[in-house]
Amino acid sequence: MHPKITDKTCCVHAEQRAIIDAIKKNPDKVEGSQLLFVRLDPKGEIAPAGEPYCTLCSKMALDVRVKEFILLHTKGPIAYDTEEYNKRSYQYGN
Repeated sequence: MHPKITDKTCCVHAEQRAIIDAIKKNPDKVEGSQLLFVRLDPKGEIAPAGEPYCTLCSKMALDVRVKEFILLHTKGPIAYDTEEYNKRSYQYGN
């Protein structure tokens, strides 16, 4: 059985950059914060984000104690507690 691959990209994710930037500029405001994820379509317009799937970002958010991930769904924005986001990310694709 092959181990689960959690990231197939070659770069730092936007969520990771946002967390790093927040730590640099406002370290006292990171714990308990919210992280808003917005996906853009090929035209540059906001599109639904889909389900939580990135364990790299969820683990980093857990480490610095981000409180919630907010994702835009077709029904509107949904806030996920970061622990729930992390669990869902590990379950994605299974």
